[in-house]
Amino acid sequence: MDVSLIKAGAARPRRAPEVVVDERLTELLDLAAPLTVIRGPRGFGKTTLLQTWLAAGGPAHPVVQLALTRAANAPEVFWSTLLAVLVDAGAVPAPDRPAAEADGRPGPDARHEVLTGLGRRAEPLTVVVDDYHQAGRGEDAADIDEDLVELVRQNDQLFLVVATRGARVIETTGALSVDITIISPRELRLRPQHVRTLAGRLGVPLAEREAERLADGLDGWPAAVRDVLVRSRGGPVNLSLADDYIAAVVRDLRDEHLRDFVLRTAVPEEFDAELVRRVVPGEEALVALRAVRSGGMVREEVRGERRVYAYPPLVRQALLRLLDETRPEVRREVHRALVDIHERSGDHLGVLRHAVQGGAWPVAERVIETEWHHLITTDPATLVGAAQRMPRELVDRHPRLRVARDELTGALRPRPDRPPAPAWTTGDIPGITLELGLDRMGSPIDPTVVVLLQWGGAAVLAGDESAALYAFGRARARAQASGTDPLGVRLATAGLALAHAIYADADLAATWLADPALADAADAADYPLLESWVALAAATVAVDRLQPDAAALVAAIPERERRDEVWAFGVFVGSAHAALSRDPAEAVRWAEKLRAARHYLPGDRLVEDLLLAAEVEVLLAAGLDAAARRSARRLAPSAISLPTHARLSLAAGDYAQAAGRAQGALDHPGLTVRSVMECHLVLAAARHALGERAGAHAAFADAVRVADASGQRRPFLILPYSTFRALAGGEDRVVQMWPPALRPGNDDAVGPRGGLAAVLTRREAETLRALARHSGAVAVAGELGLSVNTVKSHLRSVYHKLGVTTRSEALARAAEIDAAGDGVPSGVGPGTGDAPGAGDGARPGNGGRSGNGVASGDGGASGDGVAPARDVPAAVAQSSTGQGAPRSAAR
Repeated sequence: MDVSLIKAGAARPRRAPEVVVDERLTELLDLAAPLTVIRGPRGFGKTTLLQTWLAAGGPAHPVVQLALTRAANAPEVFWSTLLAVLVDAGAVPAPDRPAAEADGRPGPDARHEVLTGLGRRAEPLTVVVDDYHQAGRGEDAADIDEDLVELVRQNDQLFLVVATRGARVIETTGALSVDITIISPRELRLRPQHVRTLAGRLGVPLAEREAERLADGLDGWPAAVRDVLVRSRGGPVNLSLADDYIAAVVRDLRDEHLRDFVLRTAVPEEFDAELVRRVVPGEEALVALRAVRSGGMVREEVRGERRVYAYPPLVRQALLRLLDETRPEVRREVHRALVDIHERSGDHLGVLRHAVQGGAWPVAERVIETEWHHLITTDPATLVGAAQRMPRELVDRHPRLRVARDELTGALRPRPDRPPAPAWTTGDIPGITLELGLDRMGSPIDPTVVVLLQWGGAAVLAGDESAALYAFGRARARAQASGTDPLGVRLATAGLALAHAIYADADLAATWLADPALADAADAADYPLLESWVALAAATVAVDRLQPDAAALVAAIPERERRDEVWAFGVFVGSAHAALSRDPAEAVRWAEKLRAARHYLPGDRLVEDLLLAAEVEVLLAAGLDAAARRSARRLAPSAISLPTHARLSLAAGDYAQAAGRAQGALDHPGLTVRSVMECHLVLAAARHALGERAGAHAAFADAVRVADASGQRRPFLILPYSTFRALAGGEDRVVQMWPPALRPGNDDAVGPRGGLAAVLTRREAETLRALARHSGAVAVAGELGLSVNTVKSHLRSVYHKLGVTTRSEALARAAEIDAAGDGVPSGVGPGTGDAPGAGDGARPGNGGRSGNGVASGDGGASGDGVAPARDVPAAVAQSSTGQGAPRSAAR
């Protein structure tokens, strides 16, 4: 096989021994397509690929190879160089040189000689042209491309392989004329496994994760990866070592406009054609975009109708450092252009970032002033970065910037007990921020304390409990330190009480409400918002702790003129108290109030989900399960909705699903204390119903620990009182956590007053009533709209709790319980779970057990495993099909 010299009079370039070439690429070259184009930026391994392929044998016929220099920009130089190499290799005959040439007349036409000589060749030949991007400029380059494509098309013995840095006509025209193989930058990139192989050959230890970071950061740019590894020999891999290589590539760009394009478009994290027009001056911006894109220097992603581009992370960092070193004024200019773009799209975070980096301080001040509440809740780190980069004298005279610089970093420090920042956005915070403005205060107050209070209020309504407590705590400490700011101390104390109340630390909230600073809060005529916060916190605590004065405290919540998120939380507290009545008519009234409240607020906010969850809770408490399920369909998964869906499954009698949902919800980092306790109690109730005694007691013990630590009592009402007593195990301290006033049989009790409701869940009682009208589980399932298996599960639990084994015994026992009225008649109650067969959900009956685990009685079983109807006590036979009708047997 004959192989020519690369350049006339020059040796073939030495191939580095420490290289890695993907075998799939040499296999593509082995396909021997009439035309093969290898395209990629400098350092993407094009020459290395060619040398590896040829060194491994290459094609089975002669090969002529040359590499072009910049002189080949002139077409005549390109053709004459190619002709000389072909002649030297014996691939074409030497042209005749007439005597006229010696007299200075034109010599042979090199282009004509190449095209004629190769066109007449009857034996296979591969021509390899490296650095093909040097072949001609502009229209001359297109002419060369077309000539070569036509040559390959006409002679099936000729094979052409070219390696170029950018897209050329030969690639597009060739694809229309002949079979073509294109090896693009995507194929040339090194993958993580190749990076590790290369590191091994260079003697650089490299873990798998480091190889992935290096490959991703440089997008597999072979020469850049190798440069980093070579420079890292003898020490740890330093990813910033790629800077020098990237800088050399940029300096090597011959087109100044292209160099300017690359540096300017590195400033935004990503860009599209429209953004390019705004940040790159001149009419050639899109031409440069096509060149960079075709050269493989940027990543590309299609989003709808837009093509979005971005430099690999380490490449972008290197470009930005080069820009700072060589053209800092250009970077500021681009950032200011980006400010305008982000302002038009309403991206306040983007405006602030680019205003700060572009030195546009008035714009940065304006954004912080107008969008403080959103910035501090959605991306406080950006505020910190802005305050640290802005001039010190500017920050010192701006209270919000001072808080960002001096206070925010403490709230951002990671702590193991602090969940990640929530995804909630704030709604009508601007109005609340205005209420906390200096001009609304009737007493003097430190401006920095005001900013901290505004931050605390925004954080509460964004669902960031830790930030809210930190902000209110810092405000109180600062106000106390001054000794002259009693209003600041009172507001910060009220904020702490309200935040703890909202996030369900009832005892801590009560402690702050008892603080001496709030002793005169009711008389704080100088600041009405203070009274509203204190009243709201006090009512929330009273409802959660089931205090006797809860009704009076809920009624005392001041009516706010603004229908904002603070007002909406007052509606939430009122609905939570209304749910204690378990009155269907009251439930429907409050469900309507909650729906109306949502219409006043922006969507996708914490309070919206809170109101929806409250609507489900009040409907569930009143036994309106179908309506509750309909409302819950609008609840997307969140820290608020997950416990609610678990409760719905429990109410439906799907105990396995209820336990699974509750356990899954407990893994969510944003649950309030109240929700954590609810999940433990759903687990306890579900496992108790499934006969899993150990699991039920463990979950109940977890709930008791939460109750001890927080003061929460309301979640206990998730359980039927008999289940609560069974799980409490007679421990008086725990039994007292259920207020006597709410126990079944108490004349002053709120809610169900004994009967089956104290023994069975609503769904179990409903199933038992349906069983009084039907002879089997299939018919009961049809009436209730449940699956047959679910009905059988309910009946197993009913038989277990009532201590019976047959249908007739169950109906008789139900009548006895209703007649007793105290919810714990003789033989039924907390000890029922100890009856034989509890682990299976039913005891063996007189006539044996059916295949589904529900005992069949009196010697026979129906086809679905439930005994046929016999005597039907009137107390059980009451129908309760209406959604809003009271269900006395279930109370």
